[in-house]
Amino acid sequence: MTPVDGTATTPPEPDPDWLAWAIIVTTLASMAAVVVLALTHYTEAAVAVGAIGAAFAGAQINVRNRR
Repeated sequence: MTPVDGTATTPPEPDPDWLAWAIIVTTLASMAAVVVLALTHYTEAAVAVGAIGAAFAGAQINVRNRR
């Protein structure tokens, strides 16, 4: 049995680097999808993908700034 000394342990700090990479990858994937869809004359889909990608990147940036 382990002794309990009453000292609280602090949880390790999260590493925010994965969030930065997620922002970069999401933005680049959205831009590539928009270009491909626009070149294939699917403009409505390109607008939708662009809006979703911008909203996702914006939400991630907001979360990163609150930390």
